[in-house]
Order: sequence, then structure tokens, then C-alpha cells
Amino acid sequence: MRTLYLLLFIYTGLFLSACSTLDNQNNTLKKQNKTTQHAAAQSKDPLAVAVYSKEPCSSLPYTVVGTAVVSQYNHGGIKRQEACIRDAMRHLAAKMGGDAVINLDKGGKIVTGTVIAFQGEKNSLS
Repeated sequence: MRTLYLLLFIYTGLFLSACSTLDNQNNTLKKQNKTTQHAAAQSKDPLAVAVYSKEPCSSLPYTVVGTAVVSQYNHGGIKRQEACIRDAMRHLAAKMGGDAVINLDKGGKIVTGTVIAFQGEKNSLS
């Protein structure tokens, strides 16, 4: 009789956990699809994003889109190379819809940069 109660308890637990897991997976997939569609609408080619340590050389007017923040260290605690940091900055700026990253600031363990989008000719071409 104890074995029957034990099996009933195990099957009930498995049944209830399977139902809740399926619902959470469906909600997660819906959220991922929405964010992917939203990011695809705004993202640009990361290779087309320029990185300037100060102000851009061109006299084109621009608007500030946001701020990109990248850690100087990876998850293992190893310091990243300068090229890896700039590449990560380009990818973040492209996801935000920016054309360039300006005013790079290396403060402590993070590197920050201002993401901008050019107005006028360059913005209409991309």
C-alpha cells in the first residue's frame, strides 16, 4: 500500500511540473520573438559603425541615441583586448540603431561610449 501512495505522489508531482513548464516555455518564446523582431527593425550592420575616441571628424549633425557600456574583463576575469572592446561597442551601437560611437572613456573596469546617429545624407543611405 505504501508503494501505491509513493507512486501516486511521484506521478502527481511529475504531472503538475510538466504542465507549468510548458506554459513558461510558450511565454518565453513569445517574448523572444517580440524582442527579435524589434531588434531586427532597428539594427544596422556592425561593420558600418565607426568608433571615435573623441568627437567625429565630419561636420554632419547627429543625435545621441544612447550609451554603450562594455566591461574591460570577460566572464573569466581576463582582460579583453582593445579590438574586442571596440567590436563589442560596434555591435551594441548597431543594435541601438546608431551610426557611430564617440567619446570613449575607460574608467575602472568598464568602457563607455556615446552612440550617435547621423542626420541627413548618411542616415538616408543606410
